[in-house]
Amino acid sequence: MNSEKDFENLNKLAELGDSNAMYKLGSFFDRGDNVDLKKAFYWYKLAAEKGHIEAQYTLADCYAVGLGTEVDWETAYKWFLCAAQKGHAEAQFDVAECLATGTGVDENAEEALVWYKKSAENGCASAQVELGLIYGDGEMVERNYAEAAKWFKRAADQDDGEGQYNLACSYLNGEGVEKDYSLAFKLFGLAAEQGLRSAMCNLGYCYEMGYGTPTDMKKANECYLKAAQKKDEVAAFNLGESYELGKGVEKDITTALKWYSLAAELGDSDAQQKVHELKK
Repeated sequence: MNSEKDFENLNKLAELGDSNAMYKLGSFFDRGDNVDLKKAFYWYKLAAEKGHIEAQYTLADCYAVGLGTEVDWETAYKWFLCAAQKGHAEAQFDVAECLATGTGVDENAEEALVWYKKSAENGCASAQVELGLIYGDGEMVERNYAEAAKWFKRAADQDDGEGQYNLACSYLNGEGVEKDYSLAFKLFGLAAEQGLRSAMCNLGYCYEMGYGTPTDMKKANECYLKAAQKKDEVAAFNLGESYELGKGVEKDITTALKWYSLAAELGDSDAQQKVHELKK
């Protein structure tokens, strides 16, 4: 808001019942130097009750995280559903998540799938990734790797890191698409740039194996290090192995033990065995 006069005009419109002004006032009190979460909640609620779709979605979030009010997942679900029924893609995804986990509503996997599909078709990248995982797992639907890859690609095309990572895995393993190491390498790189530790680890694996790129253990270890520092157990194990065997680095059992220990702490059973062996 550029001036006090702008705020006064917005406030007048809101008091006259303008739902868009109410929503903007909620946003005004929700961030910046004027944060007042109770006021934000008050205006979001008024706007939502007047049918403002974005306010309904935001109000649901308020109830979900306790922003300006008590956490109340049943009410959060109610408002997510209101926005979802009007076609709000992110709200549709949240409705699906609530139904899939039984949060704020009785668990219903079949109904969750309906909302995941609506949200994915409506362009929500998170829903597209989740739908891809559902088709890949084959638990809620018949397994269909081609359908999984299709949805991963839809998300990846929106520059979604999880979509890029999962599509890369599809190309790496030839699941639903023809194997293409070059594409897998490229997509792992894009996802790694967005901070996904699994993508960093798999990018390192590509460098180690020469998948889509010349073999380069130095670069592989650099990727493993970045992922391990983000608590990726596979990367920590791989880094431990590099130091144990001298792959791209000088042999250093002490450093190997350090990374194996981290992987073990993160639940890697092979790393736990390595720690036991190296401590003998």
